[in-house]
Formats: sequence, C-alpha cells, structure tokens
Amino acid sequence: STLELCMVGALIFCSWLGSLSGIRRRSAEFLSSRRMGDQRIFGMFPDSDGKNQIIFDPSQAASKMRQEKEAGTGVPVDGIIFDLDDTLYPQSSGFSDHRNREVAINFMCEKLGFESRQAAIDLRNEYFRKYHSTLKGLTVAGQEGKLPKPFREEDLGDYFTENCNFEKFLKPNPHLAQQLKQLPLRKILFTNGPRRYGIRCIQALGLSEIFPEDHIVGVENVMPYCKPDPEAFTAILARAQLFSHRAIMVEDSMKNIRTAHSLKMRTILIDESLYTNLAGGEAALLDDVARADDPAVDVALASINDLYTALPELWHTPNPRFVPPPPHHK
Repeated sequence: STLELCMVGALIFCSWLGSLSGIRRRSAEFLSSRRMGDQRIFGMFPDSDGKNQIIFDPSQAASKMRQEKEAGTGVPVDGIIFDLDDTLYPQSSGFSDHRNREVAINFMCEKLGFESRQAAIDLRNEYFRKYHSTLKGLTVAGQEGKLPKPFREEDLGDYFTENCNFEKFLKPNPHLAQQLKQLPLRKILFTNGPRRYGIRCIQALGLSEIFPEDHIVGVENVMPYCKPDPEAFTAILARAQLFSHRAIMVEDSMKNIRTAHSLKMRTILIDESLYTNLAGGEAALLDDVARADDPAVDVALASINDLYTALPELWHTPNPRFVPPPPHHK
C-alpha cells in the first residue's frame, strides 16, 4: 500500500542500520528518525481490511496496543530477537559454566596478568554482576585501573572462539533449525558476549542459515551499553528496523525480560528449571533467577524447542501474530 511504501521510505533514512559499527553511536537517533515529513511515527497497526495503518498520535498508539491485548486475538509481529547463552542451548549443557568458570578465568590469567585464579575470579564476578557481560566488565575494570595488563575487546572474542570447547558442550539442533527456517519473521541474535564468539556458537548449533553473520550482534557493537540497558535494546530494534510493540525478545535473564517489557516488546522467558531443579548458568552468577510468574513475562518455556508448540500463530503467513498460550505455558 502507499502507506507501507511511505513507511519504508521513512525507515530508509536509517541507512546506517546495515553497518554494525554504526549501532553504538546512533542507537538513540532511531526513535527520532521514525518520521514521515514533520510527523513522528508512533506505531503501525492493521486496520479493518488487514492493511497496515501508520499511527502518528502516541495516545492512539497506546490505545491500539490495549485493544489488541484485550481482544485476546494476539498482536501482529514483524521480528524476533534471540539471546544466545542458556537460551538457544540448554543451561544443563554446562557450556555457560565452562565458559564463565574456566575459559574466562584462564583468559584473565594468561592475557591480563592475574597471578592467581582466585584474584581473577573475584574481580570477574564483581564486574560481571555489575555489567552482565565479561567484555563490558573487563573494559570498565581496565578504565578504572583494576587490571594488571591492558584489555582489548577483540582479544576476548578471539580467546573464547579458540579455547571454548564448542564440540563437547554444544550440539547441532536440526529440530530448532527447521522451526526457525520456516518462521516468517526477521530474526536477530543479540548476545552480551563478543560477536565472534556468538558466530562460533551459532555454527556449533547448526543455525548459521538462520542467523547469517550480519544478523548476529555482539556486545561490542552496542558498547558502551549492554543488556539490560534500554539503550542496547533500542540499538537492536533500530538495526532490525522494528517497532518495539511488534517485536519479540527471547531471553533467560529476568533483568533483560523486564527491560524488553518496559519497551513494550513481547517477551518469552526460557527457563529450564520449569521442569527440573536445575541451578547454575549465568543467571546464578548474576543473582538473576528466572520467574515465570513475573508480570513482565508473556510466555515461559522450558526449552527453545517448545517455541512452535506454544506459539504456532507466529508461523501464520502473511500475518504472523503473537498469541499467548494457555496458562500451563506460563
């Protein structure tokens, strides 16, 4: 339609979106760039004929979102953003513990000059709890003079890629690959780890066709922010050319879920402990225990493999919708 073409024209203004390096300095600009002429665009909703209608009034956009939620027929969605660690693979694989408790500490001793593993562990845990990312934490620790040797962002990505035992802990997931291949949404991977590490994980999981390299965003691409900072989410929405109310966030972290919810995104919590007494993973390090009954959680799943079973309407073409399942999924 003409309106949709105009919308595309407005979004083309964000031509920097194709470049990962442009994300970090321009994330805040996206909200103001969603304009048509002198008018700010606040949302896009289907009208009675099923055609997308652009909304310029913020109160009207909020009213439309309430109406869709109350109708119980779900909301239209255009894209889905996936976390990586303990989300696209099970926490019970042990990979996060391997990376956090072994590989990251080896890096700090070998490359940053820590004389004892305990000293490395103490500093890493302190900054990881503050910043939710080893890369962001070590960057800040270096700026504050807490590291024996200088830290470079690219060194951590290289070390993780070369020293994590991907083959032992991560297995190809053809079931998930088939599901996501047929999912008619824009798909983005967003990790608080280094981008090169994220690419290597996706290769090990057999999901490279689903997440080509230009759909994989690492924490260094949104620095100085990282999840759960709202600015990090805004940057990813901008890159994917998504309105927050038409986007889904898939996460294992409650803090990230709550930020996504505050931005009006739809949320899916991956919580393997729904059916087990599992403890550990990154959430344990961050004191960020999953809570399926939290109001910020729209849907809670024990496994990413349950995505189609819980939300089959996402696969409906040409109009995929987010329709929360019966209560036993939450």
